Amino acid sequence: MTKPDAIELFLRQEVESASPAKLHFLLLQKAHGVSVMIGDLWRKQDQTGAAQWVILVRDILSELLAGIVDSSHPLAKQQSDLYVFLSKLLIAAELDHDVIAIDNMREILEIEKTTWEMLVRREQQQTTPLTVSSNASFGSSFDFSA
Repeated sequence: MTKPDAIELFLRQEVESASPAKLHFLLLQKAHGVSVMIGDLWRKQDQTGAAQWVILVRDILSELLAGIVDSSHPLAKQQSDLYVFLSKLLIAAELDHDVIAIDNMREILEIEKTTWEMLVRREQQQTTPLTVSSNASFGSSFDFSA
C-alpha cells in the first residue's frame, strides 16, 4: 500500500470535517464535473470510457437521494423528485449516448451545486467568528445581515 499524498490527505480531512450540507455540495460538485467528462467523451465517440463515469454519477445520485431522510420536510419531496428526474435523465442519455441530455443534466447539476454552495457559505459565515482589528470603524448604516 502506498503512502497517501498531500491531496488525498487534504480531501480526506475535508470530507471527515464537513457538515452534512458541505458533503451534499461535494457530491454535487463531483457529479457535475463527471457529467462534463461524460459529455466530452461522448462527443469523442468514446462510449467505453464514458461508461465508468456514468456509473459513478448514478451512484452519486443514489447517495444524494438516500440522504433525504425527513420526508415530512416541505423541500424533501422536491429534492427527491429532482434526483429521481436526474437519474431517469441519465439512464435515457446513456441509452443513446445523448450529448444534449447529458448537457441538460450538467446544467441542472450546476444550478443545484451553486445553490448548495451558497448554503455552505452561509453556514460557514454563521459558524466562523468575526475578527475585527482594533482600529476598525463601523460607520455604515447598511444592514449586512441576511
